[in-house]
Amino acid sequence: MDKTEKRTELKNLLIFFAVTFGVSWGMFFAFLLSGKPFLNEDGSLGNMADLICTLGMLSPAAGVIITRHFTKEGYKLTGENSLMLGIDLKNGRFVFYILALLIPWLYTELGNLMSVIIQPECFDKQFFRTAVDDVRTVYFYPVMAFVSGVYFSIGGLGEELGWRGYMMPKLIKLCGLPKAVVIGGIIWGMWHWPLTYAGHNFGTQYRGYPFTGFAAMAVLTVFLGIILTYVTIKTGSVWPAAFLHAVNNTSPSILQFFINPEKRTGALTDHIVSFIVYSIPMAVIAVIIMTVYCIKDRKNSVAKPVESLT
Repeated sequence: MDKTEKRTELKNLLIFFAVTFGVSWGMFFAFLLSGKPFLNEDGSLGNMADLICTLGMLSPAAGVIITRHFTKEGYKLTGENSLMLGIDLKNGRFVFYILALLIPWLYTELGNLMSVIIQPECFDKQFFRTAVDDVRTVYFYPVMAFVSGVYFSIGGLGEELGWRGYMMPKLIKLCGLPKAVVIGGIIWGMWHWPLTYAGHNFGTQYRGYPFTGFAAMAVLTVFLGIILTYVTIKTGSVWPAAFLHAVNNTSPSILQFFINPEKRTGALTDHIVSFIVYSIPMAVIAVIIMTVYCIKDRKNSVAKPVESLT
């Protein structure tokens, strides 16, 4: 890519950021300034806050549509510089659609397992009764999360059209994959900051509020972004990332129904600390994916000039 192309890609990317952050942060800050409560007394999202979060998830898609109109990039569904909305299950790509459903279950289950290993007294065989009456429902919860993740993937698609479908291809062109996933992950995390300030994900009762929450969200989005970018690259489509994102948001873990947060003691009572413990398996999976991908990419780049000589 020459300097002119790089300047064009950077300009288009900055337009996307301006539109996406302008639309979503406009909504987020308008809600925060309204003085309405973001969280209910039980820590769940209020009805209006839930609506604002849903609309916010759609804003990156709106950002892509508006940006492509001004930059004249068009709205191709598939191919280079497209919306990446095609679905191709050939040549083993279907495997990554399956992995998109299973990986969130794996790291959420392992994350909860780590919490139990560190503090076994949190495990409560009867705690599931606070959520459901029949324990059999608990064991089927991951399957329910897979189905709802696919069925209600519109929110995930709204974000992924922007972050993985538009931002990441341009960042990769501009600075290469390793730097792109870090920069892109931090930008994606920053986009969440008004919601983090309001108490989304971590609440407000933690040490260092809100700045430790800002940092934790940025770290989370870097690692999760690696996994989402990987399934997008391997399939050439944003749909697996949308499914993975949606399933991730449902926290598809069986073990969570047997962890009583009221029995936590010491450092794990802090939401940021418990979040860090919970996120370690995701981080490990992301690092493994990134390492393997970079090693293969390096081998391919070395092999290409050799092949050209034969």
